[in-house]
Amino acid sequence: MQRFNVRQIEAFRAVITLGSMTKAAELLGISQPAVSRLMLDFQEAVGFRLFRKSRGGAEPTDDARRLFEQVEKLFVGLDELNREVHAIKNLTSGSITVAAMGLYANGLLADIIARFRQRFPDIAIRLDSQPQDRIPEWVASRRADIGVATLPISGSTLSVRELMRRPALCVFPVYHEFAGRAEIHAADLAERSFVSFPRGTPFRFEIDTLFDRAGIDRQLMTEATTHEAVCNLVAAGLGVSIVSPFSPHIRRNPALAFRRFLPAIPISLGMIADEGALSVAAREFHQFVLDDIKNHVAGESPPAAQ
Repeated sequence: MQRFNVRQIEAFRAVITLGSMTKAAELLGISQPAVSRLMLDFQEAVGFRLFRKSRGGAEPTDDARRLFEQVEKLFVGLDELNREVHAIKNLTSGSITVAAMGLYANGLLADIIARFRQRFPDIAIRLDSQPQDRIPEWVASRRADIGVATLPISGSTLSVRELMRRPALCVFPVYHEFAGRAEIHAADLAERSFVSFPRGTPFRFEIDTLFDRAGIDRQLMTEATTHEAVCNLVAAGLGVSIVSPFSPHIRRNPALAFRRFLPAIPISLGMIADEGALSVAAREFHQFVLDDIKNHVAGESPPAAQ
């Protein structure tokens, strides 16, 4: 069997549907002889007779009718394909997976995703909470389109964008004696109960180094692995701590107060992605995060009092 082409199939479909080669020619915008030639070539390619001459025009054979059923399925599939292409291009279809540290997955990103969904309600989004060290792996292996974590992100060759940088905050119970102060200095925490992150974590190392260099001792009797857990222990009266400023959900806790901590410990928030391989939906979300951080978050100042 010879190979046939799309133009022949289109002409065949038109002739069967309209029952006339003349009408098919008008619909396709070509001459009637051109349609006849296409049908002859198509008939030769398939290897069996397609039409019988009749007074009413071109009468399809039984074999042609059976073939037409398959052709219709093909065009239905093409219509569905065209609709999906249009949906993807116009962001009315698609899905995105974001991997983020729990601190950001539970707070900052939830607000950003909510604003994104207001603009693109038909895009499905999955948010996976992952430890810092797993996020580059998830993005590199395509288990996630985009990752959000504290910088620096080591061991990755993917693109990393810094979203914003802010100083860490001192957190304490709202009834604490620090409540009347605008800022808290390292010396103010001398000999106080301090809720720490586990040893070996970058943030714990940075905090301990600051206090060790200043020769300031703290009472380190309580630890927790996440910023949420640290803040919950502080709210329970187990001490004070230093936490990330990128935690609007934590700062809504009425039992806690946050103040500027000095000397400043800057924390950078970053986004990692294989930007050249992003889907249309993921690329739109990537840009949306950059714009949203700039417009809604970066312009806000960390709370001096709460």
